[in-house]
Amino acid sequence: MKKIAGLLMLVLVLSSVSYAQFKDQLGQPNVENSLIRSDYGGGLLFGLFNPANFSMRQSVSMNYMTMGNQSIAIGMYTNSMSYRISNPLTLSADVSIMNSPYNSLGNSFAKSINGIYLTRAELNYRPSNNFQIDVQFSQNPMNAYYYNSPWGWYGLPR
Repeated sequence: MKKIAGLLMLVLVLSSVSYAQFKDQLGQPNVENSLIRSDYGGGLLFGLFNPANFSMRQSVSMNYMTMGNQSIAIGMYTNSMSYRISNPLTLSADVSIMNSPYNSLGNSFAKSINGIYLTRAELNYRPSNNFQIDVQFSQNPMNAYYYNSPWGWYGLPR
């Protein structure tokens, strides 16, 4: 026990008298310069991906619904990504994680709705202000449960 205490004291004394090394901040590369290489056309993956054309945003939604004796709580995290391939061409996608932490519809409903979804994928082509072509894929897991309902979403008439 005395050897461990002596070793600990020696480490504490030596660390208190040691000096830190000053590192010049001007020589530090920033993150953008370390990711973008000019010898490959200014982008990642041999010039095929330019980070300046990429944007991303996140959103979180929490919903609670009750009708009669039934209730459901749903949480969804969505990551929206967009990449401008060229000046008139843009590719966008939304990837969502859905979770139902509480519902009175049963455990099988929660298992069927929990998961990762590609809620939207879109290719936009806009060569001029008066002409635009959009190709879109959309998937919402809640549509399967309300698609055949004559009242539409949340019991409201269509």
